[in-house]
Amino acid sequence: MCSTAELCDANPSLLAKGDIRVLQPIFQMYGQCHAFSGPIVTLKVFEDNVLVREFLESPGDGRVLVVDGGGSMRCALVGGNLGQLAQNMGWAGILVNGCIRDIYEINGCDIGVRALGPHPLKSNKRGLGEKNVTVNIAGTIIHDGEWLYADSDGILISNTELSL
Repeated sequence: MCSTAELCDANPSLLAKGDIRVLQPIFQMYGQCHAFSGPIVTLKVFEDNVLVREFLESPGDGRVLVVDGGGSMRCALVGGNLGQLAQNMGWAGILVNGCIRDIYEINGCDIGVRALGPHPLKSNKRGLGEKNVTVNIAGTIIHDGEWLYADSDGILISNTELSL
């Protein structure tokens, strides 16, 4: 995978047009994969992770689950069991606009995870939310089917798959 810095340097016109967007550096890095990329699957939930589990129970095929949890810092949307499930089902990574828990377990998983921070409280289980919808995370619009690139330098969202 190309580094996010290299992708930015190689694509100034796509950045200028907004076809590549850089997420604000507000996400903490978890999991063993510090660099990951893949097509995006979007999910919008609030303090409820039933749909997160449903997605992660399906084959990931190298995709990245982008969970817009509304930035809630009141409970965790992903824990160790879901991290292990995502690894086993072939997901490349998970981006959570919210919190996660079981950090020690998630850090043992061969997957990339980005989240706002840890929280020990589990989420509600009502099954509410929206799948495959456009989300707005930290002022960045993200569409289902776009591409996410993440490494130690940051996170990029692209309309299309990128290469150098």
